[in-house]
Amino acid sequence: MAAKFLIFCGLVSLASATIKLQEIFSWNVVDWNYPDQFSKQQALRTGALIPENALPVGIERWRNKLFVSVPRWRS
Repeated sequence: MAAKFLIFCGLVSLASATIKLQEIFSWNVVDWNYPDQFSKQQALRTGALIPENALPVGIERWRNKLFVSVPRWRS
């Protein structure tokens, strides 16, 4: 029984390795939606916003919305 399960897992992993994902969107940094341009520029000047430190680690889709999680590991 265990051998059949291992063979099954091997076949599933082989089949999923042949499927290539299609890239639809890509970006270099995450941009934040500030209420106005002055607030955003002030955050950039003071170091409260460092766009290069934003690392998206999770993406979930719910209905017609896309949720991207960006934890605060750095300032």
